[in-house]
Amino acid sequence: MDSPATADVCDSNAASVVNGDLQVLHSIFQAYGQKGSFSGRIVTVKVFEDNVLVRELLETKGEGRVLVVDGGGSRRCALLGGNLVQLALNNGWAGVVVDGCIRDVDEINGCAIGVRAVGSNPLKSSRRGAGERNCPIYVAGHWIRDGEWLYADSDGIIVSKSELFL
Repeated sequence: MDSPATADVCDSNAASVVNGDLQVLHSIFQAYGQKGSFSGRIVTVKVFEDNVLVRELLETKGEGRVLVVDGGGSRRCALLGGNLVQLALNNGWAGVVVDGCIRDVDEINGCAIGVRAVGSNPLKSSRRGAGERNCPIYVAGHWIRDGEWLYADSDGIIVSKSELFL
């Protein structure tokens, strides 16, 4: 699916930005992967320096959805690496947004998927299985809920309460 340009969406939905139905995430993310723009229905997960739930979700059929990971903004280890990105790609996920770090950057940049993260770190995360799925998360200055829609491109990331059509 072609994603509408985030700037065009913001211009044509100014009232939705004001009332909160359309949120523009703070510009904290770096772009990785070969897809510069991507969009899809959001699946949320909240973890801290532990990627077990991230893997479990990416092992499911993505059906064009976007996984948004609230990693608490930690830069001490990576929550996503090349193997998990390949798993996401194989299972039909449109993209992954991580409020935290990734690793295997060169490998990820070779994959035809969209990834956003705050940075990279070569250290892998722990594997305790702690966290929550499908819950409201607070990422980049905004609350994001499971089932909302995410649109990402070179200008930034926006989240809408409903699917957007231009």
